Amino acid sequence: MKILWRGMTLACGVCGSRGLFKKWGMFSMRQNCPRCGLRFERMEGHSLGAVAVNTVVSSALILTLVSLSLVVFGTNIPTSRLLLIATPVGVLFPILFDPLSRTLWNAVELLMRPVSDSELDPRFQIDSER
Repeated sequence: MKILWRGMTLACGVCGSRGLFKKWGMFSMRQNCPRCGLRFERMEGHSLGAVAVNTVVSSALILTLVSLSLVVFGTNIPTSRLLLIATPVGVLFPILFDPLSRTLWNAVELLMRPVSDSELDPRFQIDSER
């Protein structure tokens, strides 16, 4: 749970370090953790998992929003009104959620494939809390 929490709080899943992005909201995540040296893209195609997380969460949010709109306004709501409700969320949310989806995917990937000592900076001491 600690690794997932770190991923959900934009921190490194191994050491909990912050500052993983060069600028907030930008699509430029550092290649390595500034504290423990973990390379975030541990294998080719790693970033596809973050894209998948972003797509699934964004789609679920839009589906929930449209469903709630249908419940509140009834099924006779014009399609244009549904689009006016869903489009801003469908455009903005995936952009704003991108940094979180990246760190969350890194945490999930660490749970599926734990880090080895050779992947970390030798100066970083792994604590027993990991």
